[in-house]
Amino acid sequence: MQQKITKKQKQQVKEQIIKIEEKSLNRQQLQDKIEQQKQQFKKNTPEQKKQYIQDHTIYNTSLEVSFFQEFTIEVLQHYINNYIKISFYNSESRREEHKIFLITKDTIIDLMELVHKGKNYEDNLTGSDREILQTYLQATKVEIITPNEQKAAQNQKRKGAYFNYINITGLDLSRYQIGNDEIEHLNLSETQCFIYSLMQSGCYEESQIEYIRSQMNQDNIQFSLLSIKKLKGLGPIHITYYEDGKKDQIANINNSSASKNTNSKCEDEIADVPLVNIGCYKNHYFINDDCLPISKVWITNFNEHNRYSKFMENTNLKQIRKTTNTYCYSFYKQEQNIGISAGTMITTMMEQGLFQEIENPNIYNQNEDKPISAPIDCQPFQKFPQNSSALKEHTEETQQIREDNKDSQTEIVNVGKQLIVYADFESFTKDENDNNIVHKPFLLCWTVDGETVYSGKTIFSLINYIEDMMIQEGYSKFLVLYHNLSYDASFILQQQITIRDILKPDNQIIQFTVQRNHHLSIVFRDSMRLTGNDVSVSKMPSMFFTKEMQSKIYKEIFPYTYYTMNRYCNKIGSITEASKHIGKNTKEEFIFSIKNAQAYVDEDTFDLQKYALYYCQQDVRVLCKSMQLFEKMIKEQFNLELFKYVSISSLSLEVQKQRGCFDECVQVTGQLRKFLQQFVIGGRVMTADNKIIKVGKEFKQEDDKNVVVINKDDITDDDCTSMYPSAQRRMYYPTGFCKTLSKEQIQYYNDSNNLFKITLDNKSEDQSTLYLEVKLKKSSTFIRRDFPLISYKNKDGVRMFTNDFDIERSYFYDNISLQDLITFQHIEYEIVSGVKFEGRNYTIEDVIFDMFTKRQQFKKQGNPVQIIYKLMLNSSYGKTIEAVHNTEDVILTQKDYVDYIYKNKDFIKDITQIGDKYIVNIRSEVVDQTAYTYIGVLILSVSKRIMNEVMCTAEDIGIKIYYVDTDSLQLSQADVPKLNEEFFKKYGRERQGKNMGQFHEDYESKKGEVTHASRAIYLGKKFYAVELQVKTNEHKQVIDYHLRGKGVTTQSIQKKCSDFKCDPIELYNKLSNHEEMEFDLCTDKPCFEKNKAYEYVSRESFIRKVKF
Repeated sequence: MQQKITKKQKQQVKEQIIKIEEKSLNRQQLQDKIEQQKQQFKKNTPEQKKQYIQDHTIYNTSLEVSFFQEFTIEVLQHYINNYIKISFYNSESRREEHKIFLITKDTIIDLMELVHKGKNYEDNLTGSDREILQTYLQATKVEIITPNEQKAAQNQKRKGAYFNYINITGLDLSRYQIGNDEIEHLNLSETQCFIYSLMQSGCYEESQIEYIRSQMNQDNIQFSLLSIKKLKGLGPIHITYYEDGKKDQIANINNSSASKNTNSKCEDEIADVPLVNIGCYKNHYFINDDCLPISKVWITNFNEHNRYSKFMENTNLKQIRKTTNTYCYSFYKQEQNIGISAGTMITTMMEQGLFQEIENPNIYNQNEDKPISAPIDCQPFQKFPQNSSALKEHTEETQQIREDNKDSQTEIVNVGKQLIVYADFESFTKDENDNNIVHKPFLLCWTVDGETVYSGKTIFSLINYIEDMMIQEGYSKFLVLYHNLSYDASFILQQQITIRDILKPDNQIIQFTVQRNHHLSIVFRDSMRLTGNDVSVSKMPSMFFTKEMQSKIYKEIFPYTYYTMNRYCNKIGSITEASKHIGKNTKEEFIFSIKNAQAYVDEDTFDLQKYALYYCQQDVRVLCKSMQLFEKMIKEQFNLELFKYVSISSLSLEVQKQRGCFDECVQVTGQLRKFLQQFVIGGRVMTADNKIIKVGKEFKQEDDKNVVVINKDDITDDDCTSMYPSAQRRMYYPTGFCKTLSKEQIQYYNDSNNLFKITLDNKSEDQSTLYLEVKLKKSSTFIRRDFPLISYKNKDGVRMFTNDFDIERSYFYDNISLQDLITFQHIEYEIVSGVKFEGRNYTIEDVIFDMFTKRQQFKKQGNPVQIIYKLMLNSSYGKTIEAVHNTEDVILTQKDYVDYIYKNKDFIKDITQIGDKYIVNIRSEVVDQTAYTYIGVLILSVSKRIMNEVMCTAEDIGIKIYYVDTDSLQLSQADVPKLNEEFFKKYGRERQGKNMGQFHEDYESKKGEVTHASRAIYLGKKFYAVELQVKTNEHKQVIDYHLRGKGVTTQSIQKKCSDFKCDPIELYNKLSNHEEMEFDLCTDKPCFEKNKAYEYVSRESFIRKVKF
């Protein structure tokens, strides 16, 4: 029932706002006032609180929005650190939606400021603060989410964080991470309190502390007891939890058994670590020393006696006797055991008011992006190689356990009979009035063999089919493949079914499991991760089948936006009207498809239901036949099971492992992996000297220093053949254990002559591979380059390549990249820290060459198998540089949701409601992922060397390169022979060709053969237009365009050209004059977006503004 608000109530609220404005309260005073009101409200009984919420649940109807905002703020003040659920009407999806936010003091103050100052205040905010206020302005209903308070208290995670108080007694409490002022406290708080406690214990070596710390997600300020129990390398711990007015709680941790399955030096040594006593109070961990030289008597009398020097000089006070005019102090003898622990001391000091709360605790929660130096000891951060001679150095017990685990894991993977299903949904995207709606599925088709296709309306029809197959055919494992699962998942997750184990990297769902009962688990997976994200179902026939087979296996035409619920139910549709919704296909092609579907009624009508069923059936047939052939090819070529892998990069990595490329190579984790991750630097994507480049006879020189004009008309695009595989062909994979460089080794490699003793070939004088943190400085012969080799990440996280660098900054280069800096830019350096590998495995050279050669052979034969090798070659290195995943997704039901968010509210990043479920994205507290990061870094460095050799050779002989994009460069066609000649003189090999590491012209046009490019404008990264001169099959000379526009589509660029009645070069010329333009990303293509409820909604337009 909607609440009626009287004029008197409205006037009372306005008067209250005026009073606040008159007092001109600052932000701190507002926070204090809110805290007082909150504490007063807590005294209410649960029934009173519940009634209060019901009385103040606000509905925004015809009354003023601002009034409800003011009124609701008063309610929120009592619910700091609870959650607010704001419902609002989404005009695009035309439905009620909601978002959930944590209520903080700052949230309340921002809302109050918004009410007082209006929308101008909202414009000053960014990020989550702005999102809350924008959502609040649209509110139709505001609710407070409150748990069962008693249950929430019981379920609250025990966790540790920064101590939010400073010490006012003058005692030195730095051992317990408590400062005497905010500056000291801030410095002490740089280390997470649990780690600080271990450091103070003196029981762990620095390398062991590093190993434990590296497993902790540094994005988290707090760390829970549950996560402490997961830490590897941790000895026995005794934790006492102190709570005001409650009995102390004890937790004992003994992780020694965890080391039995491991291969880490630190984990093997934890048996020697003695028991460490730790206390936890106010969510702060500290070393819980016993028998401190301070008494409770001294603490309880501090406020009254701190002015007396005798009192302040002796903290081991035993008794105070008061005479007429004086106090008599008696003290414990030094040898006496006072018996007070650090926990008792801190809690007693809190009772006596001897701590002062910090006014702005947020400053302790800021994680600065500081460079990570090499670990003191690398040993704890690497796993023994699977096929390693070093493995024998480990204990026989550990080795046997590993082998046992390996066998048991293999057995688990191979057990059971698996059924693979290929499925697809069709959905409505429009209503009868051609308005966009939330996409609604109306048809589901699936097949297991590509011949018989089943259909239904919802996911339950497929689940029921699978249940029948389990009972009738004896299948025990089920895999359902959707192409672009992230879209189809929106229809599945909305249903009332149990979902678990969701994989959602980059907010795209690629896999999840439907748990039907204790016996039936169905894995749903995205097949696009195996074929590549740019491969649609329509491209699969040409990718996997011969031209003869493509005439039988193909994707049909479908007028998506013509289908509405009413038309579908009425069955009959107009061919003429539907033809307006088929994109570039013709009406004649559409009629041909309708007849194939036996859905043709007469010359202008067709059966919508029959045609939709035929189209969907054809989709799953194409998907099934293509993926089954893909599976067969993988089995024949590599003897691997395709569907045991989630992505093509995982599969490619396994191929290299099977062929011995990773023999003797360790996997790195923790601090070492974080250190090496800083070396991951991709290829350059930039214009020459980061300026706007105009190439063409017609362009005139300009006054703008940021614009360079080149009067030539013969542009070519030189593309490197298989650049990353070419890099692997020239290199090795480092082997053996990684070691930290000693001071003597750092001094040795600070001499560049010694650095250059390391070469890529197997005759290298020094077989080391180095990963170095360095400081750079310019030599007297420093070379400025149009395409510099030095790079850094700016404040927005964008990598910038520059000649102007900060000599105080740390840069991270392996020996390959550092050698290139010295060779091509004459840089001087000083090593700060570093690590090295001492062994090499050259197997990758032969394996990658064999794969490349086979691909060339199959391609020449017209054999589709060549595409498999192409996929494997292009994705072989990606998995090695995969970043650490610091978050995980948890799926909750309505029943468990509220208690869970209260238990984990300090770790939650995002909450998404989907149907009757919530997907909670939570920061992982323990991170212990392994990778071959150092190998990926080396591949990137060698690939950049391939480009450096060409680009710097060109620049050194005066050849101008206009633009570079990772593995390609654009320059004058007339300069190519001169560059080829100079390159051969310098490196003794041919530059141009189509073999690995060679360069070839890459401009292509559907109109015919590209002879050259006559004009071009390069505005910035991935934003340029090139005019191509093309000779058609009829020997006519025509013009085509090669267009790139980061963040906009080719169709939107062409539409803008049409609007301005100009060609793309003229359009880009306007942009080069700093004109701002709007591009509609929905031009000539379906355009839809995902909302907060994980539903897809079509859009009529999506405008992106561009300005240079």
